[in-house]
Amino acid sequence: MRTYKCLDSQVFQNNSFHIEPIRDEDKYEILKIRNEQLYHLRQSEPLTTEKQENYFATVVAGLFEIDKPNQLLFSFFHENQFVGYGGLVHINWIDKHAEISFIMKTELEKENYAKYWSNYLSLIEKVAFEALKFHKIFTYAFDLRPHLYEVLLNCGFKEDARLKEHCCFDGKYLDVLIHSKINNNIWFRKASEEDVELYYNWANDPIVRSNSYASETIPYENHINWFNSKLKDENCYMFLFQDHDGQNIGQVRIQKIDGTSAIIGISTDENHRGKGHAAKMIAMASDAFLAKNPEICISAYIKLDNPASSKAFEKAGYSMLEMLKYENVDSFHYIKRL
Repeated sequence: MRTYKCLDSQVFQNNSFHIEPIRDEDKYEILKIRNEQLYHLRQSEPLTTEKQENYFATVVAGLFEIDKPNQLLFSFFHENQFVGYGGLVHINWIDKHAEISFIMKTELEKENYAKYWSNYLSLIEKVAFEALKFHKIFTYAFDLRPHLYEVLLNCGFKEDARLKEHCCFDGKYLDVLIHSKINNNIWFRKASEEDVELYYNWANDPIVRSNSYASETIPYENHINWFNSKLKDENCYMFLFQDHDGQNIGQVRIQKIDGTSAIIGISTDENHRGKGHAAKMIAMASDAFLAKNPEICISAYIKLDNPASSKAFEKAGYSMLEMLKYENVDSFHYIKRL
């Protein structure tokens, strides 16, 4: 198997589907598919065997020799049988975006297009968003196949633009549709001593303080003592979340109370609010905690005047147990367990 220098992993799997760096042995099958589907490709004439062999020997082979090629091409498989190919093309390594290309065996399109296309999108998204940390991926397609756009929308892509009468096909001008998806993936790591200042700024954010049950400003010395004690506390789990660009977006802390219960708290950086991160952070931190503590029920206490937080916990899979007085404040009590 040939390997791309920019990828640590070369094979990406999704159930019975997988992609791997484009294989030389698939070049004639690819030629056949492309010549059968000229009607929707940016290809002006049928490929010849000679042209295809030259393309693979020069262009394709060269992709594996450089650190940042302008395209990454993959063979696409279902149950280990070759069914198509595609990749990330017109890659912009500075702005971190790329166009998606894809084509599958003609005889499979009628009955299996949605299934294969959606699985392929899931795989190429792993390459772009998880492996390469790209910001955006998009498609550029002639307005000929409405079933293509339905799958894109179902997979979370948005229609960015419709370029009216943008291409000429069989003497007629057709629209071009552009769909895109932004990388909203987030990751977490354990908090460390170097994060003390970051946590201090988050803790004293005015919105965080107003939603807290202790609303007064926290002195820096008190925060240092508290932070260092929590880092050493084996019953305290401190998750620091970052986006695909490495920007810090917030934190979740889960404190074990005893062998059956824990309390969760969250705060989001002011520059990353309103992006839907809170629910993801809560869900990811809770799942990671419960995987190690399956017997514990996590509790969240939320003031009645904080509906945004309630919505985030509900979206993260928490259930509202009761309304009560918590710290002498009317509150919702949410819980989550395995």
